[in-house]
Amino acid sequence: MFKTIFLPLTIRLEAFTHLVPVPFAIYLASITQEYSASEWLLFLFICVTSGTFMVLGGCLWRYFILKKISIQFETLQLVKRTDSYTIGSNQKAKELKLFLYRYPFYEGFIIILRWFVGVGLIFLVTPFFDLYRPTLWTTFILYMIMIPPISFVAYYFISENAFRNLFKLPLIRPIAIERNEIPKFDYFKRILISFFALAALPVTVLGYMLISSANGNLNVQNPSLQVVIIGIIFIFPLVFVAYLVAKAVRQGLSETSHILDELSKGNFSVVSMPSSGDDFGQQSFHLNRVIQQLNTMYTEIFTLNVGLESKVKERTLELENSLEEVKKLKFQQDGDYFLTHLLLKPLGKNQVKSEIISIDFFLKQKKKFEFKGKEYEIGGDLNIAHNVLLQGKKFSVFVNSDAMGKSMQGAGGALVLGAVFQSIIERTNLSSSTYNQSPERWLKNAFIEMHKIFEGFDGSMLVSLVIGLIEEETGFLYFINAEHPWLILYRDGKACFLENELSYRKLGTKGLNSGIFIKTFRLFPGDTIISGSDGRDDILLYSEQSEATQRQINQDENLILSYVEKANGSLDSIFEILTKNGEITDDLSLIRVFYQGKENDNPNEEVSKSYQTAKKHVELGNVDAAIESLQKQILSQPVTNKRFHKLLAKLHFKRKEYSEAIEHAQVYLESHPYDISFMELGSVLLRKSGKIDEAIEIAERIRLREPKAVKNTFHLIRLYLEKDNVQRAMELLTEWEILYPEEKDRTKKWKQILGLKFPNLLI
Repeated sequence: MFKTIFLPLTIRLEAFTHLVPVPFAIYLASITQEYSASEWLLFLFICVTSGTFMVLGGCLWRYFILKKISIQFETLQLVKRTDSYTIGSNQKAKELKLFLYRYPFYEGFIIILRWFVGVGLIFLVTPFFDLYRPTLWTTFILYMIMIPPISFVAYYFISENAFRNLFKLPLIRPIAIERNEIPKFDYFKRILISFFALAALPVTVLGYMLISSANGNLNVQNPSLQVVIIGIIFIFPLVFVAYLVAKAVRQGLSETSHILDELSKGNFSVVSMPSSGDDFGQQSFHLNRVIQQLNTMYTEIFTLNVGLESKVKERTLELENSLEEVKKLKFQQDGDYFLTHLLLKPLGKNQVKSEIISIDFFLKQKKKFEFKGKEYEIGGDLNIAHNVLLQGKKFSVFVNSDAMGKSMQGAGGALVLGAVFQSIIERTNLSSSTYNQSPERWLKNAFIEMHKIFEGFDGSMLVSLVIGLIEEETGFLYFINAEHPWLILYRDGKACFLENELSYRKLGTKGLNSGIFIKTFRLFPGDTIISGSDGRDDILLYSEQSEATQRQINQDENLILSYVEKANGSLDSIFEILTKNGEITDDLSLIRVFYQGKENDNPNEEVSKSYQTAKKHVELGNVDAAIESLQKQILSQPVTNKRFHKLLAKLHFKRKEYSEAIEHAQVYLESHPYDISFMELGSVLLRKSGKIDEAIEIAERIRLREPKAVKNTFHLIRLYLEKDNVQRAMELLTEWEILYPEEKDRTKKWKQILGLKFPNLLI
């Protein structure tokens, strides 16, 4: 290796020195220095001697360096032959490889040092031989500007080109190096330095000649000959440096093209090895990463292709087994769904039988499933309707509920609710105590019982619902809404909400211990009540201004009112309109209650005259005559206007005939349960006649409907005090003061009145 590198490299380097810088120095000295013949001979002797030392010094340094490199190669070769090419020797090989990258820089800096030493030595010895001239300073400085740059460029390129093949040797080629470990000398810097070196030649020569001409030291006899000589001297370094740069670029491109050509042939085992610190050397690292990734991908693809068929069969078998397991699990799940469906089906029936009230159901659960070839649905919505008898009157009761949760969880809540409510209905039909309850009391007890059941689930199962109770004879509606969408009244082609505020939280919500109140509403013949779960509102609306795929959840709670009006109160039509305008995203349940009512018993003209005559007697203060006139009319026509009984009750009350007043008041209230002010009078009549329990019953009913009726509340407290039930009286008083602190003044007044009536009790 030493013999193949040292001699050719030395010849090329020193030849350049003697073909470019030395001729420049000799030429400039010949035309600017004024020496005699003997002085010229002496000056040339000094220059030759110094130049010889420069050459010998450079060659000697190169000899030892290259000899050391050669010995390192031989050592690595011996280590490899003994099969002990370990990490330690690998490190030595890496150090050697990195030194080869740096070597061209060493040659470039050494030649600069050689010129400074050689020319400086000549400059220093001239005074000893009387050869010193002031112009030598100018010559020395211009030499150092002109010669070292072009020498550095030539030495670097020549050395780099000579060392390229060394990187292909098997001893160091496999050694991996990092990108930042080699000195980077890109083409931007190379071309910049090369242009500077080439530009320095004419600039320094021209400057030297101008300075010498100005000082009168320029010795030019034949200008044409000088131009030819200068041109020849300039052209040679220009062509030589351009050749070196072009050759370096061509070699870099050639190596890169070779790698790409191998890759195009599918040879992913090729390795790009940087042989210099230029841009192509840096690209080698990127190419290696690309090759590595391509090789990995190729290996993976090849491996997959080799065993693809067997893997496909294996995966297909696994998928078939998994699918079979999924089918089994789904069949079991659908079986559970089907069982729940069977349990829910009898609980969600419409069992109302009435000629006055008609109830229709609509139920569309979100969860669909198939079991044994038939499709079913399951969810948390539930519709229930029954007939019940309370205090001898026929009522229709309906429930529209929505249990929270999806599929089985919601269905579980609906199942519990349906079973509990069915139990309440059966108990109502079989138990005389339940049968004798007022509609307000029955509705409150039913609501509390259902709530207590769900409260036991500790908040994991909640149900929203509307439960309503309609007296068939009068069309009077009692209902409770537990965080369910508001009831809708459809009357004369217009739809509106019966409610405007939240009354109670869902069944099962903690904290619902007291304060259960009943809402009421009087239905007229032809009225329709519609109840629905939140599926009626939670729809994805189709946008009218864009494609149907761009939708948004409905936020308008009044939208359902317009749909009810368009559908004329028909449940099927409401569903069609909902699906036409958007996508239903939740379970949807609807109940339609239509009150047909009875024909009005319009009093004839004679009855009306009798009533007006009785009122005139009252206005004139002739109570006896009024009572006699009304009683005659009642005896002649037992089924007559109920206003007669109301007026008779008031007249007997004035005469303190409480027993007779109560009889007429009860007849009137049976057909007018919505007349709450007269109910208050009825409770007072019962108290005055000594029927405290019955008076309490009516007052409690009023309180359930109108909890803020202060007169009735303190009347009820008084009744309990007369009954010696102080505890209940105090409970009512405490609850009133907590719920209605704004009634402080009225509360104080009534407490004073009660204090006068019951001075021995602390109110």
